[in-house]
Formats: sequence, structure tokens, C-alpha cells
Amino acid sequence: MNRLKNIIAAGVLMMLALPVQGQEWLVPEKEAATSNPSEYTLENVKLGKAIYTKNCKSCHGDPGKNNPLALLPVPVDIASEKMQANSEGALFYKITNGKGVMPPFGSTISENDRWLLVNFIQNYSPGREQVLLVLPPVKAKLLASVNEAQGSVDIMAEFEDANAGYVPLLNAPVTISAKKAFGNMKIGEAETNDQGRAIYTIPANTMGDEQGYISLVVSLSEEYEAAEVILDNALVGSPKEVPGLIRKGVLWSTNSNVSLWVLISYLLSAGGAWMVIIYVIVQIVKIKKYSRSL
Repeated sequence: MNRLKNIIAAGVLMMLALPVQGQEWLVPEKEAATSNPSEYTLENVKLGKAIYTKNCKSCHGDPGKNNPLALLPVPVDIASEKMQANSEGALFYKITNGKGVMPPFGSTISENDRWLLVNFIQNYSPGREQVLLVLPPVKAKLLASVNEAQGSVDIMAEFEDANAGYVPLLNAPVTISAKKAFGNMKIGEAETNDQGRAIYTIPANTMGDEQGYISLVVSLSEEYEAAEVILDNALVGSPKEVPGLIRKGVLWSTNSNVSLWVLISYLLSAGGAWMVIIYVIVQIVKIKKYSRSL
């Protein structure tokens, strides 16, 4: 019986989903005819890629890999023929307004960034020159150490050349992040010099733990295949101030940190509990006295 119910429920969901999948996403002619004011250049496409990675990749997946998130309807691969059939204006309109499971980004992504995102999507258009090539990552090595006295990170990067030897990686961006419970938080970037080295000074306002310790993560961009370097417990941060909730020798030291209504509720609850306890004790005493008089 339960199996039959599950099959019926699945069938109903599929029937409800069919109209959604079959609906064509119509864009007003005026909006579809709008031209992209952002120039189609390598720099703009790179900027658009960063916006896509942050806001869109989790659902649409990697371009050309057909690995979207399992939603209904399924998000379209931006390199697909269906996506590339859209005009610049149509792409901008859909990104701005959203539909169904796709949220509207008009209020969360600036107009300029939405046009940069269009540039990145059109990098995969058969009618345009692909200015941002998707190449296999270059094998690289990354070394890093902390100079706590200077409050900095010393970095050295190398890559594998045509002779399978490792040589200094020049002018490469290196990202320095702080390791957090829910992922890495970017602190900043450094660029390697003509010797493949870089020094990044941790900003003075970078928050550490109560003592100022931070676990740092040093990594290269996705263009390189290199293991990230984790520098645990580096004393290069600003100590986090933690309010002392209890001060020695002061009974109610937490009162200043508690809302008035919470304090009053606690006192009333505690008072009521003590009244019940006293009432029970009094009744027990009365019962004992009564039992003795019998």
C-alpha cells in the first residue's frame, strides 16, 4: 500500500512538473533587442566568470560539463545551444528577473556585473571568438611559511615546464585566506615576482581567535593544479575580544549582558519555584503533625 502511494505521489509530481518544463520563457521584444554596453574583452569575460562562479555555478554547473544541480526544471548549461540561442538582452533580462527556481538577481547583482555575466556566457557562443580558453590546469608547486615577527606570509611558487622540470612561476596571483568552520574567507592576494616569490603582509585588522591565532590557507588559481598550503595557528591576527560574562567575586555579573525582560522572567520563575517548594514543605510538616495527633 505504501509503495502504491509513493508511485501515485511521484506520478502527480511529474504531471505538475510537465507544464513548468514546457513553458517557454518569453522575453519582451524591447528587452531582447537591448545591446550589451559592456565591451566583450578578455578582462570583462574574466570578471564575468568570477561573478558566475560566485552566484550561478552551484546550480548551472561547469560550462560544457552538463553537471547542473538536480532541480526541476533542470538549470541549463550555459555552453549549450539552448542557452546560446538567447540574445544579449534576453540573457540580461532573465538574469535580472529570474523565473521559477531561478532567483531574480536584479537586487543582488549590480547592473554592470549582470552585463559582465552576459559577456562570460557569450564566451561560449559559436558566433563569437572564445577569448577565455578553457585549458587543462598546469601542474605547480606551492610553498609558504609564516613570519610571525613581521606579520607576513612568505610564498614560493613553481610550475612544470615542457621538460617536466619545475621552474619559478612568474606574475601569478596567490590567494591568502583564513580557514573558518564553514569554508575559507579570503583575506587578500599577492603576486609572485620574477623569481616566483611573494610576500603578503596580513592586514592589522584581520581577526584571529582570543589570542590572535589564525589558520591560513595559501592557494593558486584554478589555472594551476597545486595543493593548497595550510598554515595552522599562525600568530598574525588581531585578538578577538570576548566579553567576560562572569567576573570573579561578583554574583550577578551577567546582568548587564541580559535583556531586562529576560532577567525579570528568570526572577519570577525562580521565585515561583521557591514558593512551590516552600508550600510543599509546609504541607509535609502539616501532614506529619496531623499523623502524630491521631
